[in-house]
Amino acid sequence: MNKSKIRIQNLTKYYGKTCGIEDLSLEIKEGEIFGFLGPNGAGKTTTIRCMMNILLPTKGEIWINGDKVTRKNSNIREGIGYIPGEFILPENYTVDEFLSYIQNMRKRPSKRRDELVRRFSLPHKKKIGELSKGNKQKVGIVAAFMHDPNVLILDEPTSGLDPLLQQELYDLLLEAKEQGKTIFFSSHNLAEVQRICDRVAIIKDGSFVSVEEVSTLNKNTPRILDVYLKSPNEEQLKSFGDHLLKIDDNKVRILVRHTDSIKPFLEKLLLMEPEELSYPPASLEDYFMQFYKKKE
Repeated sequence: MNKSKIRIQNLTKYYGKTCGIEDLSLEIKEGEIFGFLGPNGAGKTTTIRCMMNILLPTKGEIWINGDKVTRKNSNIREGIGYIPGEFILPENYTVDEFLSYIQNMRKRPSKRRDELVRRFSLPHKKKIGELSKGNKQKVGIVAAFMHDPNVLILDEPTSGLDPLLQQELYDLLLEAKEQGKTIFFSSHNLAEVQRICDRVAIIKDGSFVSVEEVSTLNKNTPRILDVYLKSPNEEQLKSFGDHLLKIDDNKVRILVRHTDSIKPFLEKLLLMEPEELSYPPASLEDYFMQFYKKKE
């Protein structure tokens, strides 16, 4: 069994009387890409700032690479690759000057700096103030990966990147996983988490509502059956009960729970002259929305 590279135990952070996160416990193994999902304000950034020793928790403990995160242990950041959700770069520095500054501050060799600058086509001679949002995000990526850390903590790392560069980052993350590195990947992009992560935690109002392996999510996730009927009959459709989600002109949406067989739904629908049917695989979005959708 792979050893834990990140361990969080009963992590709680209050801002005065306001709860940011409460009683979070989690273990992330070596060589795992771990997704951290939730909308803005759910507690993702607060958790990450506690992990990075930027915020002092109200209670609870964190270990990274076997070292306990404390105020006195400021050196813990040197072995981590970190991309904050929001960062301010010194606009009067060139990219090269900034990367050299980060390298000197870490006191660690940046083995991959030149490779990553080329890989992400980073205009390293330009001043940071002249860069687009996407190029500034690339500076953050290179700075996080260039010292070849074995733990990466990434807060919305694809923000501002075009689709080609997003794919380049995904490739970089999967390569890091193959090398045994551990990646904590915070996002609100459900598709990218489903695409690259091994497990995912969903956070709501500062607490975990689910921690699951991505490969097994389909077992617990409802699927949506969309049917286009020649002439929908509302009286007939009432027989679907609470499985009937929506009728929109000739389009009917049926909820098929993971405990349901689709056969009885199809038998009923065949009597209603269906013209087209769509039944895509369950997605992480469907699973996520179980916790976040507002009941009508």
